[in-house]
Amino acid sequence: MSEFSIIKYICSKIRSYCVRNSNCSTDFEDRGGIVLKQHLLLIMLLLLAVTLSAQDLHATPNQQSPENFTNSITNDEITVNTTSSVKILNSTVNETVSNTNSDQPINTSWTSQTLNSSQYSPNEENNSTANIQNSSIAAGDGTYNNVHGIWLSVDDVKNVKVEELITAGITDVFVKANRISNPTYQSVLTTIIGKLQGTGIRIHAWVVCFVDSDGKWVDPQGNNTYTVKVAYTETVKVAYTTWSKSWYKQWYKKWTKKWFKVGKVWKYKWSYVWKYYWKYGKVSKTQYKYETRTSYRDETCYNQSTTYNDALVSSIAGMTRDCDIDGIHLDYIRYPGTAYLHPGGTEAITAFVKRVSETVNSIKPKVALSAALMPEGSVNGYYYGQDYGQLSQYLDFLVPMIYKGNYRQDTSWIGRTTANIVSYSNGKPVISGIQTYKSDDNLVALSASEINQDIQSALSNGASGYALFRYGWLDKTFFQNKITNPETSTTSFTLKQLSEAAGRVKAFVEANKKLPNYVQISSLQVSMPQFLYLLSAATTQVNSGVSSSITPKSVLSPTGPTDDMKNGTIYKSEYVDMASRIKSFIDTNGLAPNYVSTSLGKIRYESMIYLYSRVMDYYGTNARLPNYVSVNTWTSSSTATTTTTDVTDPNAPTNLSAYLQSTKNCQVNDVNIVALSRSITSGATSAYDKGQSIYKWVRNNLEYSWYYNSQKGAVNTLSSLSANCCDHSHLIAALCRAAGVPTRYVHGTCNFSSGTYGHVWAQIYANGKWYDADATSSRNEFGSIYSWDTSSWTFKGIYAELPF
Repeated sequence: MSEFSIIKYICSKIRSYCVRNSNCSTDFEDRGGIVLKQHLLLIMLLLLAVTLSAQDLHATPNQQSPENFTNSITNDEITVNTTSSVKILNSTVNETVSNTNSDQPINTSWTSQTLNSSQYSPNEENNSTANIQNSSIAAGDGTYNNVHGIWLSVDDVKNVKVEELITAGITDVFVKANRISNPTYQSVLTTIIGKLQGTGIRIHAWVVCFVDSDGKWVDPQGNNTYTVKVAYTETVKVAYTTWSKSWYKQWYKKWTKKWFKVGKVWKYKWSYVWKYYWKYGKVSKTQYKYETRTSYRDETCYNQSTTYNDALVSSIAGMTRDCDIDGIHLDYIRYPGTAYLHPGGTEAITAFVKRVSETVNSIKPKVALSAALMPEGSVNGYYYGQDYGQLSQYLDFLVPMIYKGNYRQDTSWIGRTTANIVSYSNGKPVISGIQTYKSDDNLVALSASEINQDIQSALSNGASGYALFRYGWLDKTFFQNKITNPETSTTSFTLKQLSEAAGRVKAFVEANKKLPNYVQISSLQVSMPQFLYLLSAATTQVNSGVSSSITPKSVLSPTGPTDDMKNGTIYKSEYVDMASRIKSFIDTNGLAPNYVSTSLGKIRYESMIYLYSRVMDYYGTNARLPNYVSVNTWTSSSTATTTTTDVTDPNAPTNLSAYLQSTKNCQVNDVNIVALSRSITSGATSAYDKGQSIYKWVRNNLEYSWYYNSQKGAVNTLSSLSANCCDHSHLIAALCRAAGVPTRYVHGTCNFSSGTYGHVWAQIYANGKWYDADATSSRNEFGSIYSWDTSSWTFKGIYAELPF
């Protein structure tokens, strides 16, 4: 072949390459141009080398690139495949695979496909062998906001029918991964990975933590006991016998007949006397002496060791490193209800989860960490060492085991409990664990319809999905229908709803100097990170004249809010631009920003929510955005007072009408409640006197009894005259509201002398302010609390109707 022919041939190949790749994404045009220029330069150098050497241009398969030429490939570059022109945009998120010039057919029914990043290396050629997963099965947006999960035991893994999981829309499986006992996690995970390959169903290794292979609890702090034999000496009195020879009397009986006459007949009877004779022999005698002896007793010893925890973390690291899994799921990451007996127990649980999180992230950052948690709300940390708020810092999602049968509760309890835990989760997804059988004492399977009702109760109260316990005990008819999450599929909020919610958040911040945990919009509890997204989207929409509804999305809390600003004014054009940047950041990263840069400096996360709450509240009142907003540095108070003054009017204003209504557990219109209220307040003329009289009656006539949440309500509390803090408050609220006195509930975590617990008390409105009414202790007075430290407590919420 002549040199001219070779050059002509190469040029034709260059032209063909350019035509093939002319449809490159515009995002990569500049980079593509650079790569093309590099290729052309290389070709020119090769041509020059051919001309100079006058040798044929036949490159061997292993020919090396020139030393002065490097071809580094990054995640952002386009991987060229001679059999299929595929754009790899970002191997870490859901991608759209474009294959318009492919020589091979593709499934056009897939609108979105996910590239399994564990099978793709940016430094390896992509030959279309990567595992393409069907995202119509995988959870919503690739995170954990629409989870349809199920637990699989070792036996379930062998027996599971994959088609059932797919039909039911299962997105995640939690697979029992034994660390020690057979079969071990290596074989079990290998089996399930093989079965689920290509389905898009995510696999989480289900790891039992602080229960050993013998079923015994292990102290998370590494404290353990052992028994040793300890020697000790003691002086004892010892009896002993001495023998000697001596004469002694040997006694015996001498029998004789004694005659007597009865009438004319003689009779007799035998009688005896004791006789003796002397005998010589051994005689014993007991004597005593004192001896010093060495004995042994059992003694319990204590020590602390990290051996168990180290081995557990090592196993989790091995699962993460060696198995193609999507998550680690921690179970029995708790105490058996005795955390309060172990100082530092809650901190130990949190520290261990943090250690696991750091270990997993150092190996594979995309492997999610979750934990099965007890569902007992504010006392969860006290009894089990599981503090939802602390653990949410290190978990990608929380899985509370809301097993109604074990707690003798109904479907509505699942919803209430879910909503409560969501309020503590700091915006992290909460996946409600649902029991598929009656209880641990009755393994009869629940019907598929009842399970679906339980799931919907959780989803409609803020759950980001569900997890069923477990596959082997589940009614098989469940697999015939898919469950959808109504929040993510259909829910959206109008601008009016958002402006009303903004007004409530604004009022809360101004009253409490802190953000609420969530804001209720319609039937949903929206976390503050989610609300920031909605506010920023609403602000940009209003500015553009768009009035369409806005769909919420899952948003994680910021990692470390900070600010560096001066007080001042921000005008409309700037705060609208800020809103656009905030929304863009959340869309890109899935979490709220720590701060936003402004002309005043860096404004922190909390200030953003307060700022845009004021903006949207203004819009709701005036039907337009304000021309400017004044901004101050964010300050928060951790020592909110127990009495909150909201208004100054001595008469209850109309916006407190909600605090006069009858609710499920506050039965204002019950005949017994009404009669008692009239009796107690007879002769009282002011709201203060009525409230004080009712408070004293409840305090003096009710006994305190301990149990979780609301169980009796006002009517049954009045009947039993015994209640916990929730039902104490229900009776006070019902009696006061029946007397026309507004009353509300306050929820907080309070420091008692015996420990820190979740607590509820009533507040009664009179004389233009709210008076505390905690009737659970005889030490307390109307308006004053002495049974717990009012200078240091954590606010959880204020309610017209207690949600739990």
